[in-house]
Amino acid sequence: MLIQFRRGSSLFHRYDPLSKLVILLCTAVIAMMLDQAWQQGVFLLLCIGTARFAGQLSWRSLLLGIRLIAVVAIPYFILTGLTVKGETVWLHWGPLMITTEGLNAAGAMTLRMFTLFLSSMVYIVTTDPRELVAELNRRLGVPYRFAFGISAALTFIPLLEQEGAQIRAAQQVRGHQPPKGLMGRIRYALAFVSSVLLNALRRVQQTAGAMEAKGFGAYPDRTFRQTVNISPMHVISAFAYVLLTALLGWIA
Repeated sequence: MLIQFRRGSSLFHRYDPLSKLVILLCTAVIAMMLDQAWQQGVFLLLCIGTARFAGQLSWRSLLLGIRLIAVVAIPYFILTGLTVKGETVWLHWGPLMITTEGLNAAGAMTLRMFTLFLSSMVYIVTTDPRELVAELNRRLGVPYRFAFGISAALTFIPLLEQEGAQIRAAQQVRGHQPPKGLMGRIRYALAFVSSVLLNALRRVQQTAGAMEAKGFGAYPDRTFRQTVNISPMHVISAFAYVLLTALLGWIA
């Protein structure tokens, strides 16, 4: 599965969850501040290099992540490029108009989607959900019910991915092939998404029933087996990234 926690010894694996969370939030803020396509492109390349060498994600995983978000990003680029008006016209065909400003806006938004998705994927892959829950509760005082909800969301992402793979395998065993043509593919996609969502709702009900049976939430406090050591260097680097984000915001 593509989006799930994987144990490792990379630099990001050694970071504590809260320092990485601060870095992730700052990355999202920087991506939202950059409004030029070339700026987003450079920032995306930096994020890809960081994910590859600091998170030790394989090129195959990165390409799969890019392909996954490209299903949404490429149509968005086309629609935005055709609808955003500008002064420098490149191509004019009936009511359709392609301008430099439109392409720049479409490119910036599309590359921003790639950056946000890949940075979030790196965080999920290199962060143990149990450590995240423990640190949110102990360090930040977040109620453990809410913290466990975040952990459950991170856990359900690979479960949904697994459900989708199982549904595709079952359809292949039965000899079902994706239909040809635009409308056929749309109907196939809607049926596939509906099946995944129904299975997800079933798993949510099972999880909620198990939590209720075990008395989850009956006590105001909760103990954790995990102990996360926060390195001062990691805190300093996260704080430096916050200062860099504030500086870029002041310059922009």
